[in-house]
Amino acid sequence: MERRAVLQALAASIVTGMVPGHVFAAAQKLEQKDRAMIIVTVEVEFEDNQIQQKLAAVQEMDAATAEEAGCISYKSSLDATNPNILRIYEMWESMDALIPHFQTPHMAAFQAELSSLKSKGMTAKVFEVSKELPFPN
Repeated sequence: MERRAVLQALAASIVTGMVPGHVFAAAQKLEQKDRAMIIVTVEVEFEDNQIQQKLAAVQEMDAATAEEAGCISYKSSLDATNPNILRIYEMWESMDALIPHFQTPHMAAFQAELSSLKSKGMTAKVFEVSKELPFPN
């Protein structure tokens, strides 16, 4: 699989936690080439304030994921103008660090907890970052 297709397939797997075997293998091959930092962004809009009932699960996911090896940052937030939108922002040392995240017990628990919710839509993106630049000011 080409690099872009692998990253898109991984992004699609973020919320479901199911990384198809061929995507998992392709992602591992990508990582063997270079060790770029990975940034993941997820945005899900839920119906009828349902996410408000699951904030404890979101907080548990944030805390558990932040303790994973290779996790630089994992933060969730609700949109200031639409509290039905959950955003997740993740920074990982490498693809090797991100891939095991999908197999963790806290990911399975998080997905089980949110499985009853209905979403209006979701976007998930995975970015490779070669370097951090100074903030322009």
